[in-house]
Amino acid sequence: MNLRIISSAFLALFLASLSWASDISQEDRDAKEKSDARLKAAIMSQNIPLEKRVKALKELYHDRTVNGRIQRHFCIWDPLGKLGPIASTVQDQTVRSVHYGLDASIAIFNNEQELIENFKKEKTCDAILVRGALAREFNKFAGTIEAIGALPERKHLQLLMQVFTNPRLNRYMTDGEYTVMGFATIGGNYAFMRDKAYNSLSALEGKQVAVQAIESPMKALVNQYGGTPIEGGMMRNVLAYTDERVSSMISTAIAYLVMGSGQSGDSTGVLRNPLSQSTMQLIGRAEQFPDELAQLLREDFLLKFNNYAGRVDTEMNLVPDEFWIETPAGEIKKLEDATREVRLTMRENGYYDGTMLRIARKIRCRFNPEKAECVDPVE
Repeated sequence: MNLRIISSAFLALFLASLSWASDISQEDRDAKEKSDARLKAAIMSQNIPLEKRVKALKELYHDRTVNGRIQRHFCIWDPLGKLGPIASTVQDQTVRSVHYGLDASIAIFNNEQELIENFKKEKTCDAILVRGALAREFNKFAGTIEAIGALPERKHLQLLMQVFTNPRLNRYMTDGEYTVMGFATIGGNYAFMRDKAYNSLSALEGKQVAVQAIESPMKALVNQYGGTPIEGGMMRNVLAYTDERVSSMISTAIAYLVMGSGQSGDSTGVLRNPLSQSTMQLIGRAEQFPDELAQLLREDFLLKFNNYAGRVDTEMNLVPDEFWIETPAGEIKKLEDATREVRLTMRENGYYDGTMLRIARKIRCRFNPEKAECVDPVE
């Protein structure tokens, strides 16, 4: 009997000790959650000095670091390889990333599609840097930055980048699987013309125009002007243009460098007004890049916006003045109407993100409030 009493008492004491340990464990968990919440709030607050935010980031994710740094592998696209303007810019950026506790290794791809397939299937790339038109596959909101005619000038894009660093827009930047961590300009998308006499898209009626296969809106625009779009990748399109198999090519400004600094004949030119802004976007796996780290990287991209833009300008200075073609004012208004119609169609069929189009319209109206779309908006 006494043995049973002692055993029962021991069991009760043992169970009580488990309950007490459980309570302590729960208290520890609660304390950690509060500490993590405090650190996250500090990192996301733009009112706190950057040094303190970075310190909080390193404390929050200390368990993910090796020798005090988060090691990640970045894969980037540059059609000109390691010596190209995009690659050289990224190499500079890796030095800055050390400040954020990021130890980045770099792999460079000449072929964007190969890079995308590697990212989706091989899982060897933690993040990729690709053109916005391809980034749309991972984040439609950010991909809509390159919506045709949405941001007529670089100043529109720069203001948009400022908007994007607002932490309240973080929910648009990630879908739980992928997250957008930065944007950089690489100029505009332009219409390259076989003949300088073609001073607007209206001149392309009945003619063949090389467009990127990934740019459905550009194909729709060419159709709207009565042209025949010929789809292909950048290199294929450049060859078709330089070999005079098409009358025009719609491509990023970097195509000028790819085709050998305009070695396509003295009679050729490019319309000065861009059809859209062209960007490079840094897309990462959300599990590898938490919201707080992504936020700091987006802010850093904005900080370096003018630096990246200056590099683009340096490259574009290679384009001689006589290569540019001026478009008559009446044709520019016609282009604005045509691109708006394409955007609305693409929004309705789910290609463009409506929220992003609305933000872009507000930015256009910030600079030109007298426009009809600002009085009677349809986007």
